[in-house]
Amino acid sequence: MSGQSSQGDKLGLGEKLAFGAGNMNNLLMNNILNVLLNPIYNIALGVSPALVGYATAIPRLWDAVTDPVVGSLSDNFRSRWGRRKPFMVLGALISALSLIAIWLVPPVWGEYSKFLYLIAVSLVFYTGNTLFLVPYTGLGLALSDDYRERTNLFAYKAVVDALGGFLIPWFYWLVTRPCFESTLHGTRVLSLGLAVWIILFAAIPLCFCRERYDRSIARQEKVPILKGIAETMRNRPFLLLTLSVTLMFFGFYASSALGMYLNIYYIFGGVEKDASTYVGLSGTLWKVSSLAALPVIVLISRRFDKRNTFVVSMILSLFGAVGGWWCIDPERPWLQVLPSILYGPGISCVLMLCDSMLADICDLDELRGGVRREAMFGAIYGWFTKVGLTIALALSGLLLVCTGFDVKFGAGQPEGTVFLMRVLAVTVPASGMLTAILLMAGYRLNAGRMAEVKRELDARRRGSRS
Repeated sequence: MSGQSSQGDKLGLGEKLAFGAGNMNNLLMNNILNVLLNPIYNIALGVSPALVGYATAIPRLWDAVTDPVVGSLSDNFRSRWGRRKPFMVLGALISALSLIAIWLVPPVWGEYSKFLYLIAVSLVFYTGNTLFLVPYTGLGLALSDDYRERTNLFAYKAVVDALGGFLIPWFYWLVTRPCFESTLHGTRVLSLGLAVWIILFAAIPLCFCRERYDRSIARQEKVPILKGIAETMRNRPFLLLTLSVTLMFFGFYASSALGMYLNIYYIFGGVEKDASTYVGLSGTLWKVSSLAALPVIVLISRRFDKRNTFVVSMILSLFGAVGGWWCIDPERPWLQVLPSILYGPGISCVLMLCDSMLADICDLDELRGGVRREAMFGAIYGWFTKVGLTIALALSGLLLVCTGFDVKFGAGQPEGTVFLMRVLAVTVPASGMLTAILLMAGYRLNAGRMAEVKRELDARRRGSRS
């Protein structure tokens, strides 16, 4: 694929699928610890939920710091293999090995020893994640320079995400099966298969996706990291988009532990196996509804533009969050899966459109500054979302403790505790989404403006070759 020709605007099916396959690692790396840390480290190993929250948040904070560093390194890297792929290889290997190590903590260790071990190995795991995901994001943001084709590309990524997402909600159910000695043993066995998963789905985009702009990149000046960060932070459309997504994730993850513990101890009276079945069902329904909605969202985005479709998707998720109040019912446990019908399509489509809009923002940045900096934009976007996630995960454990929840009471939690857990499980995500919707009112990059940007960039590139 030539980086200099408009013929590269449209991508083949194989390249779209290959790039989408790499998102299986994004899905796994960003969700596996959220699914299994509390059940394993709190319930199986006896570590306080507050400490588990801290142990999750601290490596995420480190992860956020390393994102801009790796973004700058990747944007400025020059090699026969391109700017992205050498980092992706290293990141996949580190992530695979450290994911296995996270669950090898000896159960006989004390609570604080387990806590420190979790922090140390998670730091390595998230460093590997950054080395893979930041260059992978940069690779995708440059695959096409066509306004509509970008949405199509990231729709394929979202489809792969939905298909892979059928599996992850069932991991907790899988490790509780009687064929394993314990949930810890089941998780250790599972991690071996997940390490193979990481290597496999890293290899596919490495082999079948090519970088755009390879010739022009070789001639562009290298941008120092601090200058790159400053220029990125001055980009208004980027800040509005990034803050909106960050607030959405903040509300969702800050309340995630509340939902899990309500499911286990309030709805199912502490019976983990029954609770894990509904976790799996809810996640499956989330992905089914997401998959069904993607073609519709792509069509809507063509008619009403990306920003308007983004806001509609966020409103859909907001309804899912508010509707959760009526779906936490021990007498009708099946109700708890219904918000996923709204949550799933809403959040999945927001993320798909966000990727497409980030690619547009990179073009605007090139027009203003004369250089391609996809990895830095992906990294700063990651920095914002991960700092928000770090605070949210730390807050999730604290929120649980502040409600008065104590695992030693099992299903006999005080009535006031359960009520407060239910209130926070609804209001925290709803507040984040509502604020995000208001922010997007100021986003102004539409199809007409991006057509102007593309014409000016094409003229500049033709002039640089003459």
